[in-house]
Amino acid sequence: MKGTATPAGQQSPKGYAGYNPNCVPRYDLKNAKALMQEAGFGKGFECTMISPNNRYVNDEKIAEAVVGMLAKINIKVNLKTMPKAQYWDEFDAQVADIQLIGWHSDTEDSGNFSEFLVMCPNKETGYGQYNSGNYCNPEVDRLTLAAQSETDLAKRAGMLQQIEQILYDDAAFVPFHWQNHSYSAKKGVDVAPIINTMNFPYFGDIVVK
Repeated sequence: MKGTATPAGQQSPKGYAGYNPNCVPRYDLKNAKALMQEAGFGKGFECTMISPNNRYVNDEKIAEAVVGMLAKINIKVNLKTMPKAQYWDEFDAQVADIQLIGWHSDTEDSGNFSEFLVMCPNKETGYGQYNSGNYCNPEVDRLTLAAQSETDLAKRAGMLQQIEQILYDDAAFVPFHWQNHSYSAKKGVDVAPIINTMNFPYFGDIVVK
């Protein structure tokens, strides 16, 4: 990503209510090999992966990097990339074992991540709509729904942080990074006050001197 991304260990970036400082990026090749051996896959296995190639910055290169990383523990990944116009139908059909997705919370709140990405998939309610791994933990669902109506901000943050800890302990998904944004401003345009937690400039609030 040429320095324009921050490695992630959870859904919530720093600054979001759900950010949990305990959920740091982790990499332990020796332990990963031991876990593969313990699970009876010492010789590895094959799986499939799909990724868009024109939706996210460097999405195809990211997917190719995943293939190389998993090869280190004898997991052979058969990767297929495609334009986003084709990708989402394939994603929804869950055609592959591993599927790449990026997400930005329109509400700038980590509860939005959980509602769509990790709650138990439910076609009637729409919760877990993009949870293509079909991860399901009733406690995550309970906390996510409870946080929606919690008005005590400190208490709500604790719920969201607890969700992150559960996901981290369960290894519910593999987080890659938070994409940073690059932009510039003309002299006299005060950009700093309109930058939000995820480094987005909200131009609707800008003041030009």
